[in-house]
Amino acid sequence: MLKGFKEFISRGNVIDLAVAVVIGAAFTGLVTAFTENVIQPLIDRIGAGPDAEYGILRIPLGGDQFVDLNAVLSAAVNFLIVAAVIYFVIVVPFKKLKERDKKVESTETELTLLTEIRDLLRDNAADAATGRHGGTGPQSHADE
Repeated sequence: MLKGFKEFISRGNVIDLAVAVVIGAAFTGLVTAFTENVIQPLIDRIGAGPDAEYGILRIPLGGDQFVDLNAVLSAAVNFLIVAAVIYFVIVVPFKKLKERDKKVESTETELTLLTEIRDLLRDNAADAATGRHGGTGPQSHADE
């Protein structure tokens, strides 16, 4: 049981995931600070801040109660920034790497098949030159 746990922890995927979580948390802090200090003041200018009694993003409900859409708009902007950066910094490069790996794998497979065909043709030509007729194809070479 301990051996299985050790193998699980030592896998690259777990380490990569741990690093991604730490970097994601740090990045979220950065985006939150940007949103609160740059975006939120701009939104407050448009829709009034939490202390104002007016604004298109503050809907009075009566008395001292308001529906404040500033926080919702701020959270939406925060989400869009995080999602855009994750997409363009992580997802797009990962897709390109995967495509490149598939091209390399297909090239290696084609190269391997062409090499095998060349070797079979060479062996068949050598057999024909020496007069051996042990058969053709991969079955005749499986016994060797």
